[in-house]
Amino acid sequence: MVEGVFRNIVYGASTALSITVMNAQADSVRLLEPRGTYAVGTVTYEWQDFSRPAEYSAYPEDRRTVVAQFWYPANPAPDDQQASYNPISEDYRKVSTNSFLRSGFHTSVENANLILFAPGRGTERFLYTTLAEDLASHGFVVVSVDMPSIGYVIFGDGLIVKPDSGFRPPPGMMGGPYEKVDQFFELPTAMGTADLDLVYEKLIDLNRSDPDQRFTGRLGLDTVGIFGHSLGGRIAGRFTTDHDFVKAYAAMEGIPPRDIRYGGKIGIPTLMICSKGTLPYAIENYKSYLDNSPVSTYFAVLDDFGHNSVTDNPFIYPDRFNYPIDPEEGLQISRKLLTAYFLGQLKGRGDLQEDLKDIEQLNISTHGKN
Repeated sequence: MVEGVFRNIVYGASTALSITVMNAQADSVRLLEPRGTYAVGTVTYEWQDFSRPAEYSAYPEDRRTVVAQFWYPANPAPDDQQASYNPISEDYRKVSTNSFLRSGFHTSVENANLILFAPGRGTERFLYTTLAEDLASHGFVVVSVDMPSIGYVIFGDGLIVKPDSGFRPPPGMMGGPYEKVDQFFELPTAMGTADLDLVYEKLIDLNRSDPDQRFTGRLGLDTVGIFGHSLGGRIAGRFTTDHDFVKAYAAMEGIPPRDIRYGGKIGIPTLMICSKGTLPYAIENYKSYLDNSPVSTYFAVLDDFGHNSVTDNPFIYPDRFNYPIDPEEGLQISRKLLTAYFLGQLKGRGDLQEDLKDIEQLNISTHGKN
């Protein structure tokens, strides 16, 4: 765990800009409506860790700060405001969400399972809103974390922290050998894992005594899930290994560090996701995890998907992505897959392969020991 003194700043809307310059979008874009029974609330915090310096700041007294956005089962009041997707960025100002800003927690939901999201390198927390809203509508509390220097972060006071160019893999590296890939990502993996440690400590504080009384006594912190995308999948794998309260781990084209893969250090059924196009380049890396897993592990291969099909970006800006899958269909499949996995692993509901057998683009197999 991270030790130190923490400072809270809460604000009610997403504040990060996209690192990518986008084409003009349609007049309006509305995200897919969640499929669950609960309305969805959202609130965003800034959390500062006084035990770590802000390596992205020239001022030596600045401390590392993360931004954490929540989506949760809510009981919105009639005058609650619809949450903006991102009110500051011109790129996303016309996108409508299905969440209500700072709504009260739904009174019928107790001990709600927590799911942490670790975004990909250069990616903002809110780009997973479709996935997060769907999970929240099924009774989960989702927390997606902006990690400075790893992702693209804008804080509430307007400070912009761009991804560290030193964390961008050089051309050809991702094709192997994977010893070099593992070594290259050691530093951002350690940074991101410490960020998630900070977030979990703050969740404990909120569950114990939320000043706004929204989350007090509502969070189930002993049975936690985590999803990581790309580099976030590597960070999520390290965090899972370090904490036995993590009972579900899913990753899209992200793989745990080398010692975890070859050592079989994750003893829970996990979900590894890969697009069919990426698989030929990544199969040996996945095999190092799947073949050494001490328990059964799901391996999902998605036809026609791209690396970012699990994010909202292709849905919002379809002309910017040339993936074969229709962006809406990609999101529909992504959220069905993740929600089914977390419902099964954290709540004991359904059978993953049986529930998703009719999705033509999805091939799920199991590996490892039973």
